[in-house]
Formats: sequence, C-alpha cells, structure tokens
Amino acid sequence: MKLRDIHLLELLELHPDKGTIYFNNRRMLIQSADAMGLLCKELISAFGVDSARRLLLRFGYANGYDDSLAGAEQFKAKSMAESVELATTIHTIMGIVKVEPIEAIELPGGGLRTEMLWHNSFEAEQWLKHFGRSKWPVCWSTVGYASGSRSAAFGKDFYYKEVMCVAMGDPHCKIEGRDSASWGDELPCFEADFASAELHTGTASELRKEIDRLKKIEREQKTQLLHYSRLLSDRDADSDEIRSRAVDLSNNGRFIVRSMVMSEAIEQAIRVATLNTQVLVQGESGTGKEFVVNLIHQQSLRAREVFVSVNCAALTDTLLESELFGHVRGAFTGAVREKLGLFELASNGTLFLDEIGEMPLSLQSKLLRALENGEIRRVGGDHCIKVHPRILAATNRDLRRDVEAGKFRQDLYYRVAGFIIKLPPLRQRTEEIAPMAHNFMREAAKNLDKQISSIRPEAMTHLVRYPWPGNVRELKHSIERAVIVARGSTIEVDDLPAEVTSWQDNLAGESLDLKRNEKALIQEALQRNHGTRASVAEALNISPVTLWRKMRRYGIDDGELR
Repeated sequence: MKLRDIHLLELLELHPDKGTIYFNNRRMLIQSADAMGLLCKELISAFGVDSARRLLLRFGYANGYDDSLAGAEQFKAKSMAESVELATTIHTIMGIVKVEPIEAIELPGGGLRTEMLWHNSFEAEQWLKHFGRSKWPVCWSTVGYASGSRSAAFGKDFYYKEVMCVAMGDPHCKIEGRDSASWGDELPCFEADFASAELHTGTASELRKEIDRLKKIEREQKTQLLHYSRLLSDRDADSDEIRSRAVDLSNNGRFIVRSMVMSEAIEQAIRVATLNTQVLVQGESGTGKEFVVNLIHQQSLRAREVFVSVNCAALTDTLLESELFGHVRGAFTGAVREKLGLFELASNGTLFLDEIGEMPLSLQSKLLRALENGEIRRVGGDHCIKVHPRILAATNRDLRRDVEAGKFRQDLYYRVAGFIIKLPPLRQRTEEIAPMAHNFMREAAKNLDKQISSIRPEAMTHLVRYPWPGNVRELKHSIERAVIVARGSTIEVDDLPAEVTSWQDNLAGESLDLKRNEKALIQEALQRNHGTRASVAEALNISPVTLWRKMRRYGIDDGELR
C-alpha cells in the first residue's frame, strides 16, 4: 500500500462491543479538540504557561514517537525518506494538523534541517477560541509530536521549533527542525523544554528510553499471557496465531476482514481446512462463500490437487448429472464421446458444489449414493467407478427449512453439512464497508485509468448506512459505477447509485412490501433490457444465476431472454 493511499478507517480495528479501538495492536482513544483545548487551559491555570508548555511538549513527543514506531512496524518503511513521509502521513490522518513539507537540506557533518508548513492546527484554533491572539507560538503538543515521530524515524534526537503560528496572526503555522547536533548553541534550550515540567529532569533521550521501557514491559506481559494460555489449553494457545493467519490470508486474497463475526468465520475455515470432513458454507448471495471455499482448499492437505466446481443452479437436471458423474458415448442425444465427470476429475482433490440447495430431488439421491459408497456410475454406463473427492458445498438457502418442507433430503443434508460455516451479510459487518470501498475504488480507478483517490465523507456515510442486499458484490458494482461517473478525484454523493443515496428517504416513507417491490423491479428491468439474462442481471447488479432464481421464485416468465 502506498502511503498516499492510507485511509484512517483501514488502520483502525473497531470493537464497539468491547468499547475498544486498536491501531496496529495498540489501544487508541478518540478525544475532541475542544476537550484538549480545555485541558490546555486548565494546565495553564494550574501550573503556569511555561510548565504547561513543557508538559504538552513531552506528551506530544511520547505520542509521536509511539505512532512512528507502530507505523514503521506496520508499513515497513524502506528508507529514511519513507520514514519521514510515514510520520507526516500519520500526523495528518490522525486529524492533528495538515502537514506540507517545504524542504529538507543536508547540513555539513551529516546533519539535516527540514521545514514544514502546518494547516488547520487544532492547537492554534483552540488557543484563539480560549485566549485570543497570542504573543508566542502555541502548537506545543504538535511540535512535540513532530519531534518524537522524527526522532523515532532517525533513531536519534531531533527537535522542531515553531517559527510562525496562526494564533499569532500568521497565515499558517511553520516549523523548522534539526537533529540535536545541528542546533549548536540552541540545543540546551530544547533539552530544557523537553525536561520534566515539575522535576526539571529527563531529556528527550531519557523520555525515549522510558517509552521503550514501557513497550518492553508490554511485550513481556503479552509473552507471559501467551505462555499462561498455553499452559491452560493447547487449543487456546493457537487461537491468536490462527486468527492472525486467517486475517492475513483473507486480506492477501483481497477479501478484507475487520469484523469479529467475519474473523471467526475465516478462523473456522482454516481450522477445518486440514481435516477431511465435508463443509457447507451458508450465506446470502455476495457474502464471499466462494472465497471461503477456495481458502479451505488452499489450506487443505489436497491443496496441490485439482479444485473443480459446478453451479447446481445453472444446469438442467440431465446436464448436471452428466457434469457430476460423466457419461458414456451414446448415453443420450449429443453424447458423441465419453466424458469424465467432476467426481472423477476431483477424485484426489476438491469438488465444490455451489448452490447445492437448488439441486433437484431426483439428483440428490444419486449424489447421496456417491457420497455414501464412494463410487459413481456414468450416465448410460454399466459399472461403478471408485472416487473419493472432498466435497465442499455452498448455499444461500436455509437447508434445514428446506428439509422440513421436503425440498431437500435430510440424509443428504447431514452428509454434506459435516461442518457448517455461516457467513454474515455485509449489513452485520459495517466496519468492513469503508476499507472495502476504498479497495474497490483503487482497483476500479487503476483498471479504468482514472485519477480517483478518495471518497467524500458524506458519500461514505451513505455507503455505511445502506443495508446492501447484494452484499459485497453489490458494493463492488456500486463503487465501480461511481468511479466511472465521477468527474473529479473524489467520489461524491451524486456519483453513487440512486438506491444507495435514496434508501433512507424510502425508509422514512410508507412501509415497503419487499417481495412486491423486488418483483416489480425485476419486471421493469426485463422490459428495459431485451436480450440476454446477463444484461438484465447486470442492470440489477446481481448475478445471472441469482436473477434466474428470483424469477423462478416470483413466477416471472423469462419470455424471449436468452
């Protein structure tokens, strides 16, 4: 990920059920600028300007030093320039101040001097609100933050001073920074500024050592906790490792995981992957069932063997039987040669039965026999063939309810549902919408060769609040459409599909009959899009298979569709 593409929501792990927020495994807090302004005012009232200034400098230094180390660990800066860019990027996205680097000059003896402009400094803003025009620069914790983050990046003391400040009436804030050796006679002033406000001891270097000491204690506590967990249970011991591995694998597969419910589903997939049990993945259309099935195969002992799949809803009874079990020459009209079925092709690998809930009852009995006996008979054949593929299945239906209704065989259900993984809909994992939207935006912008780099906050609000009946697939199509119609470098509210932006308005009106409106919408799309089922499905932002299933459910005649 390029630094300019970093978005705050992609860096944070939100756990509203626990009341915690984490950034790179560090607990974070969100505080208002007004509260920080009041804190500064109280510190000045209690201790005086000079002591308050030094206290806030040290506070900012510790904050910047910690953020820089955590960011470097996460994004693995490869050079000094990249470390500096990382520090200023984090400084900006955290809402502290907008950083505009001016220049960086190498000094004799290996020193460095840098200058930066600051825009929208919250400290200058708060000072003017509480005290009015100032006689001196007031962005104390922000200067401390810059000094701490740059010291962490350089691995040695680096100090900034503010030479212009909006609180003094300047058009913007400006800072100048140098490594400690390059400040010459001014160095003692900086060392005194970063000393303890009360004890007048403790230089910036000692402050860094204290931060490093606290981090070491934190690591030791985590190590002790992990050791204790291992003593309690081997199963608990590998939970963190598996969960981390699950998230890494999913993110590397361009399937973003942020929510607890989705993390647990991916963790279950990895735990069952190395076993030879049959797995049923349940979830609404577009929730990522195919990704999870592929993940199970890739992490299984059969990963080097073949992976084949068939959509049980896309083929007629005869074609599906031939696809699964194969046929002999002359078995039916058009069978001009012998054909191997997927059961044979995947005998040592994995066979994925997508939309298994749509399989006709007549074929369910043959599938059950193949699973129970480990053998199949080709259509038109007269002898059995031994097969032993691992069966992974997926459905968007409630198969238990279908069993009760007589639409799915109970014995087959228990055979394919040896282990069930339920994928939550996107509306139940809203913390993943923002990072997914940014990821889809970057991907679409690259494919379409458009310079689009952000999503307007108001547009993101609509994206997060919309219930996404088509889940991730619908979100992706909506972002791709927004990238296509966007006129600038930012996706605006007007660039989003109408159903996304008007959803709350519709919700506030009369109560909706979902089935009636969905049927009417499909019928309208059929009238507007003559030709193939694919063109109608594309207009509705759903797959052709989903369209076919909904048409069958509502009794809609496909007419002249191909």
